[in-house]
Order: sequence, then C-alpha cells, then structure tokens
Amino acid sequence: MSHKLRPRLGSAIASTILSLAALSVAGVDQVQAAVLTYNFQVEENAGGGFFKLSNSSLTGIGSEQIAVGEGRFNTFATASDSSNGLKGKDFYDLAGAIALFFQGEFRGLSASGSDTATREIDLPDVPGGPFYVKYDSGASWSIGTSGASSPDMWRSYFSGYRETIVSNREGPFIIINRRILNGAEVSYSLVNTEAEPVPEPLTAGGTALALAGLSWLKHKKKMAA
Repeated sequence: MSHKLRPRLGSAIASTILSLAALSVAGVDQVQAAVLTYNFQVEENAGGGFFKLSNSSLTGIGSEQIAVGEGRFNTFATASDSSNGLKGKDFYDLAGAIALFFQGEFRGLSASGSDTATREIDLPDVPGGPFYVKYDSGASWSIGTSGASSPDMWRSYFSGYRETIVSNREGPFIIINRRILNGAEVSYSLVNTEAEPVPEPLTAGGTALALAGLSWLKHKKKMAA
C-alpha cells in the first residue's frame, strides 16, 4: 500500500466508525418507540372509547402534544333519536385529537365534535287536512385537560349536550330529548404498548460498512490504473 493511500484509508475507516456510532444511537432511540393504546371513560354514563398514538416524537421534557392516530368515542352527545327516526353518528372518530403529555407522562385528551340530523314529515292529503312536522337534532361535546405545569393538577373534563327541536310550519314549538352535562371527569387507562417495527442497528451499520468499503476499493482501483 502506498503512503498516499494510507491516510485516505484511515479517513474512510474513521468515517465509517462515526457513521456506525450515529446509527447505533439512532437505533436505540427508535427501539424505544411504541404505539400506546388507551381506554377512557366519562363519568355519569356519558360514554367512553379508546385511542392509539405513537410516542416516537416524545422527548419527555416539559409539556408536549401528540396527535392521535386512531380512536373512537361513543357518547350520548350525538344527533341520533330513534324515537323520531333521526339517524346521527354511531360514534366519533378521534383521529387527529391531541394527547397531552407532561414530563413524558400522559395527562389527558383535547378533543371535540358535533353532529346534526333532520327529518321532515309532510302529509298534505291526510284526513282532516295537511300534516307537517320537522325534527332538528343537534349535539356537541368537548374534552379538555387542565393543569399547565403541576402533575397533581392535571384533570380531564367532558362537556356535552344534545336536543331535538320540533317545528311546524309556524316555527319551533317544543324541545325534546334534551341532555346537558358539564364538567364530567374523564379517566384513562393504558391497556397496550406495542413496539413499532424499526431497522436493527447492526443491519444498518453493516450496510454502511459495506458501502464505505466499496467506495474505498473503487478509489484504490483508480489510483492503481
């Protein structure tokens, strides 16, 4: 081996070692990434559900927010009213809701939703004259989590309502099936932690070493030509 090639070979080896070290560190961080599944329940029989999120972006420092990847919420706060033939949502999709973390610990959700449904009955030719009635059903809800800095103060609360307004041609005349709930506490439980699939550090390192070796061999052939 010539004296000119030795420094370059040493430089290639050093670069490969640094690349392997960086990949190993990244691999350690990635192996810790997981998909977390939580169940939750709202008191006063207001509903419950589940959601999943990846903690791969979590640093464990201060307050952090992670978007929910998948989840659903079953609650009374929908526009459905079977007694009057109104069909609203069966459940709310929680994808995109915000999960709040403090110092790496999950603290609660920030989420909201709404629903509407309408049904009209128009019978112009019934005996006794025309008959018309309209049902407008609406619902809305939100889950908020309070406690900016103290873990002991973090709490999640649900607020929601639903009602159906009955109208005739002269306008609304009655509200039925109304329910309003404010400040119902939300409880959470972690039910599953599933590791995210990531490349093995040794596999990635072996690939980097092979690429570095090929690069050096090509350079050696050029110099020998």
